[in-house]
Amino acid sequence: MTPKSLHLNKLLKLFELREQPLVSAVRAELRAERDKLLGYKDGGGDFHAPFWFDAKLHVQDLVDLPTSTTARIAASKQRQRLYPLLKDGFLSWFDVVRRRTNERVGWGEVSAHNHYVFPDLDLTVKVDNLLSLRIGEDSYRLVYPYFAEAPVLSERWARVALWVMSEALPRFSITNMEVLDVLRSRGYRGSQIFLKGDEDALFNDRYAQLAALMDELRSEYQL
Repeated sequence: MTPKSLHLNKLLKLFELREQPLVSAVRAELRAERDKLLGYKDGGGDFHAPFWFDAKLHVQDLVDLPTSTTARIAASKQRQRLYPLLKDGFLSWFDVVRRRTNERVGWGEVSAHNHYVFPDLDLTVKVDNLLSLRIGEDSYRLVYPYFAEAPVLSERWARVALWVMSEALPRFSITNMEVLDVLRSRGYRGSQIFLKGDEDALFNDRYAQLAALMDELRSEYQL
């Protein structure tokens, strides 16, 4: 398999998929790779990026997320179904975060991102676009979003995601990291899910399966 560069969010979705849904997702990845090589542009951009941008502004009290979501939908009807669900999921999660502390919860001025290389796998994992929360004066939380409508993010792969985050961002404590399944308002925190020591093996084995499937199908797309 040729060297790949993938967002952690996309890897988690692929890791969770099985059988025919996985094959369909891999075929979509290969079509996108082929089209990029041929110079085609889909013109769609990242579907979730505008929502996540607004969610960060909401945390900073710079926009009202329900209002900005309405505006985003008006700009593109393709967002009509999922953006309200994302908005509700995020606001429900954020409300719980605030209710569980007496401290003020707001934006944290922390720059945390990295493109982490797994040299043995010829893979670079992009761990970026995190939401940084400041809780009170001394605490912070780095939140990585999982956006997929399906499959649901399991605790097993959330745990592996936290391990990847801790490897990619070594100057931050895993206890201050969280993976957020936005649509389901489900956060997996490093302070509550403890690593078992098998995360490296789980990641490597599952990616090897994914890479083998990609290699098997590549010739169908002239890659």
